[in-house]
Amino acid sequence: MDSNKTCSFYVKRKKRYCKMLVRAGQRYCGQHLVEECIDVGTSKYKRIPCPLDPKHSCFEHRLQHHLAICNARQVTGLPYKSHNINLRIGEVEDPPRTLLCSLSDEELLSFIARVEIAHKEHIGDIEESILSHPTLEKEIATLVNGPSVVRHLSQNSSILGHLEWTGLLNTSTTPTCFVEFGAGRGQLTNWLTEAVTDISKALFVLVDKGAQRYKFDAKLRYNEELSVHRLRVDIQHLTLEGVLGLNTFSRIVGLGKHLCGSATDLTLHCLSRMSQPVVAGIILALCCHHRCTWGAYSGVSFLQDSGFSPSEFYTLTALTSWATCNSKDIPSREGSGDNESDLRESENGFEKNVAEQATDISALKSEAYESKASQDKQLQENRYTRLSLSAKYREELGRKAKQLLDYGRVKYLQEQGFNCRLIQYVRKETTLENIALLAELKQLV
Repeated sequence: MDSNKTCSFYVKRKKRYCKMLVRAGQRYCGQHLVEECIDVGTSKYKRIPCPLDPKHSCFEHRLQHHLAICNARQVTGLPYKSHNINLRIGEVEDPPRTLLCSLSDEELLSFIARVEIAHKEHIGDIEESILSHPTLEKEIATLVNGPSVVRHLSQNSSILGHLEWTGLLNTSTTPTCFVEFGAGRGQLTNWLTEAVTDISKALFVLVDKGAQRYKFDAKLRYNEELSVHRLRVDIQHLTLEGVLGLNTFSRIVGLGKHLCGSATDLTLHCLSRMSQPVVAGIILALCCHHRCTWGAYSGVSFLQDSGFSPSEFYTLTALTSWATCNSKDIPSREGSGDNESDLRESENGFEKNVAEQATDISALKSEAYESKASQDKQLQENRYTRLSLSAKYREELGRKAKQLLDYGRVKYLQEQGFNCRLIQYVRKETTLENIALLAELKQLV
């Protein structure tokens, strides 16, 4: 491979540009082989975007084979899958999505005032409840762990600490099924298997719609005492009644670390439908409220009782992005001719010189798009400066909008017979998404 020839592309999940080497004699890296025009007279095989998921590609002559094994294919006939079972019933039409930039100054300030009033009336300050579990303390104290690893371990430790505090880790007397929603690689369940009192009386179910690599639960299968099931299904279609062996356990405990947006609501709908075995407790670390959807959101009644109409739902979700968007206060440049096209602010808040970016066509197109987005952001900053909405205030207001959506979930669970509250399960310095929802069934408390 020619080590001097590289191709750069933006990875949204990692929020940064990545570089891949280009094989000698080829024009593109593996990510961009679909851009290559293949001469019929050559022996090269053409790559095309996968029809099921265009984010990846496959060889055209092996398309049928790929479709049979593709991770994006739809699998039917699963006992734990029922189409759209966890969406709200009776909702036909999604309300319009109103961009914040389309609101006039008066409309924006009025909406902000209503958010402030609703938050003060119903929520106020959320208590800090940071616990830990001895299972992870030794691992956290290991000097070789980097900040990112320690951050995830601290979150897992607090979640397990709350499960311990509520008595939900005691499986010796009460056989328990633990269901981790949005499990990803299954790190939380991995530590959970070491924290329960008796693993022989526990069932561990990991739910995720994606196909994960380097799963933590891959090594758990070699422990004959452990019962571990991984379900590859969207929570929107999940019915726990179809999980093999679930009816032999006395209770269910639902947990999840950073369930994005509507995945939290789908989880609550899924758990609230269970009657046997009973759902004894729930702990969910919440995040990504801007990805909440009207058809899944569980706290609709609370929002409407608080004076928010369906057409304002997506305005509220858009407002939540202020809590984590890392806005900066900058001088107003309205009417000025300053040219800052040489600088582009990336999503992680660092400025990069355009000359340092990749020279391939796809990267340049991406840069042009992000440059326009940066200009739009500049105009918004100017507006916020004019309205005296500082970055610090906008961040605080974004958190209040998040907490309003979360409190709607609390009210929903209370209607389902749970004692429920919001807590700060880790410090804000650990993660900006530091709120968790903790619920216990009333008759068991």
